Amino acid sequence: MNPALAPLFTPLRLNAALTLRNRIALAPCTRNRATEDMSPTPGAATHYASRADAGLLITEGTIVAKQVQGYIETPGIFLDSHVRAWAKVTDTVHQRGGTIFLQLWHTGRMAHSYWNGGTQPLGASAVLDPGPRRQTRGLQLHHEMPRAMTGAEVREAIGHYRAAAARAKDAGFDGIEIHGANGYLPEQFLRLHTNKRTDEWGGSAANRARLGIAVVDACAEGIGAERVGLRLSPAAYFSEMRYTPGDNDALLELLSALRSRPIAYIHTGIVDDLPYDYLDGTSTEYLRRHWNGVLIGNGAYSPKQAAAQIAKGGFDLIAWGRIFLANPDLLTRLRDGTPLADYSRALLDDLT
Repeated sequence: MNPALAPLFTPLRLNAALTLRNRIALAPCTRNRATEDMSPTPGAATHYASRADAGLLITEGTIVAKQVQGYIETPGIFLDSHVRAWAKVTDTVHQRGGTIFLQLWHTGRMAHSYWNGGTQPLGASAVLDPGPRRQTRGLQLHHEMPRAMTGAEVREAIGHYRAAAARAKDAGFDGIEIHGANGYLPEQFLRLHTNKRTDEWGGSAANRARLGIAVVDACAEGIGAERVGLRLSPAAYFSEMRYTPGDNDALLELLSALRSRPIAYIHTGIVDDLPYDYLDGTSTEYLRRHWNGVLIGNGAYSPKQAAAQIAKGGFDLIAWGRIFLANPDLLTRLRDGTPLADYSRALLDDLT
């Protein structure tokens, strides 16, 4: 093995319950593969188990309630049938010695009535995303104007997360990751552009951070705080999300509150970890400055770059999506010095 890559293969004690055998994670990658009742397909077990030599597997986004579906054929974790189907995935991964977290997903204003019986999407506020929709497999759909959630609906959403975390535990997952990045519900509450509320869930930085904190606490009740991860995207780069001065104040309120909670990790949610002026660096660098716990880096790092960052403490694990999709045997290739296969979107057609 190239000595420069050695940091990738050192174990990491994630918490009192879990020690990861290396510093490589499979990033959550939406597969758009689910059965009619929104269970993972039988092929999901093969997909994840084939990559189980990673230190940590993080699944595709998995919705916490039927009415928040925003994309075609995405799985859920709100029915007993979902628990049974996901248990087959976790059993197969565990048979190969793997550790797997389920990513919990509430799309908020990114939901769509097409999949939800005509139900209007709900978000922090009635702010329309005018951009094109993604992952609709040819359907001619546009974003819809969301309705601002009532206080009761905010509390109901928090309850959906709590129930989903408990179901993930029943399905045998080692933990869960809250999808708080990329324009979905927790980020919709954090950012001033999408949160125009004047109640306890909006306005001040502390109020805008309140949902994220409540969701973490709810998931901790469902599966244990040490088994809860959170994905955040300090860079407002995804879809129609935009940076407004003051956004970072709410993010810092959230991170400050989480320091007193023994959660598993924070995970950078971004495609390319590029510098932004309002972050004074990259998203991962921003999170590292404000989070001393376990940090998962992400964003088009090469293996050598990732190993160097781990060695110097820039982050503690590296999550890869595209190169892990193209190379199920990624760890073997890195150990042996075998060239990596190139990623292409055509690979997604082969998923089962």
